[in-house]
Amino acid sequence: MTQYTNNAYTTETPNQYVAQRQAELDDQLWNRESSRQLAESEGIHLNNDHWALITYLRTRYVDVGLPRHARYLANELASRYAPLGGNKYLRHLFPGGPVTQGSRLANLRTPADATDRAFGHSY
Repeated sequence: MTQYTNNAYTTETPNQYVAQRQAELDDQLWNRESSRQLAESEGIHLNNDHWALITYLRTRYVDVGLPRHARYLANELASRYAPLGGNKYLRHLFPGGPVTQGSRLANLRTPADATDRAFGHSY
């Protein structure tokens, strides 16, 4: 399990809620086909690169839960995908924002501040 120590993530103790979050995801009526259909309705044809990020988001949610702020997850994803182009690469995959649109396609909640309608920005 990945340890996050910069107070950017929930304050729960490691492993305290992992089983609970895994059960939450297991109980969902989510599958790849439902994500594919949703993505198609949003103009995205999912490929292996999309699925890698969707899978990462779901695994990360089980490991550490939701971030306190969308920008923390956005920065984490940009660093993780830096060798492929970082934010530019992520925006190419998910024009609606890798946190907002990626989480929606992964059937995950997003932090409340994931979309700033005043500035027209989505993480």
